[in-house]
Amino acid sequence: MAEVRLIGNLKGRLYYLDSPLLDFEIRDRELVKATDLSGGKLYPWEMATQGVSYGSFVRFFDRRTMQEGCMYYFEHLRALGMERMDFDRYIRLNNGNNHLDNYWVRFEDGGARCFAELK
Repeated sequence: MAEVRLIGNLKGRLYYLDSPLLDFEIRDRELVKATDLSGGKLYPWEMATQGVSYGSFVRFFDRRTMQEGCMYYFEHLRALGMERMDFDRYIRLNNGNNHLDNYWVRFEDGGARCFAELK
């Protein structure tokens, strides 16, 4: 059965390198805050083409996570301390970064504080 990946609750600031793009808050699967900090510059593809919405955030973060069915998928989750995918937690653990581009999220209560700190 395919996983359903929806963001339940997530609050942070989206960056490109160390340039802030958006302050956002998702609460109970709804985008309740999205404050543009860059005049729409450097937005990730999903937000630049589809607008800033709950759906574009879900698509953006889904692209940044290991997909169900990939080789070593469950080993990867266990290495992160999860027995099954917890989408919100996964995003927080990797600061929303996929190491293939320069987007990431800074959370108020932990994680990387600048791009150079991403693991």
